[in-house]
Amino acid sequence: MAGHGQLAEMNNPALPANARLFDLNPRDGCFGPEVGFANRFLQLMPLDELWLIKYAVGGSSLFAWERDWSSERASIADDADKGALYQRLILHAKHVMHGENVHLLACLWMQGESDSRYPSAAAQYQRNLARLFADLRQDLDQPLLQFVIGLVNPAPSRFALLSTVRAAQQQIAETLPNASLVDTDGLTRHDDELHYDTAGQLELGRRFADQLFLDLRPGDACATDKADNDRRASMARICPAHP
Repeated sequence: MAGHGQLAEMNNPALPANARLFDLNPRDGCFGPEVGFANRFLQLMPLDELWLIKYAVGGSSLFAWERDWSSERASIADDADKGALYQRLILHAKHVMHGENVHLLACLWMQGESDSRYPSAAAQYQRNLARLFADLRQDLDQPLLQFVIGLVNPAPSRFALLSTVRAAQQQIAETLPNASLVDTDGLTRHDDELHYDTAGQLELGRRFADQLFLDLRPGDACATDKADNDRRASMARICPAHP
C-alpha cells in the first residue's frame, strides 16, 4: 500500500530505533502500515533489528505484478504503463539483503481494489495471487515464507466485483500453507472513502503485526530464540497500493 497516512498529523512519526525502512517508491510526507506495524511487532517480538522492505505502486492489479509480465496482460486492467513491477521488487529485495545476515520473516499484502473493477482480473484473482506467492517464495529462496493478506473493503458501489476478490483472498488464506488474513473493517479513511487515513494506517499496521505474531509463534526460530544477538529479522513489506 502506498502511504496515505500523514506524518504531519502524528506526534511521534518515527519508526522504532531498531527498525529500518527500505522503500523503493517513497512518498513525501506520507506513510503506510509500516509505522504501526513496526511499533506493535517489536513490542510483541523484541528483535535486535527489524528491516522493512517496501515497494508500493498505486492503482495496480495483479496483472502488473506477474513474474512473466506482458503489456498485453497488464493492459487488461489498464496497467501497461506501470511496467514490470515484479522484477523491480525482486531486485530491490535482493539488493537490500545482499551480504547481510537477514532472516526473511513474511510478506504483508494489501492490494486488490483495482482487480475488483475488471471482470477478467477479478475472475483470475485467486489463481494470480497463488501464483504470485509461489513465485516470490521461489525467487526469494524462502519456500515457507509467511503471507499476511489485508482483506480489501472499499465501497462496493465503486468496485462492482469486490465480493469476488474478497472471496478469493479468503480462499487463499484458508487453503494456502503459511497464509493468513487480516480484517480491515472499521478502519478510518480519507474523504475519498478509499484510502486509509493516519489513524487507519496505524491501526492496519497493528493488525498486521498482531496476526503475524500469531502466525509465527507455533515454532518460528525468531519467536523461540530471542537470545541470538546476531540475528537480523527482515519483514518484507511487499505490497502495492490502493487504486
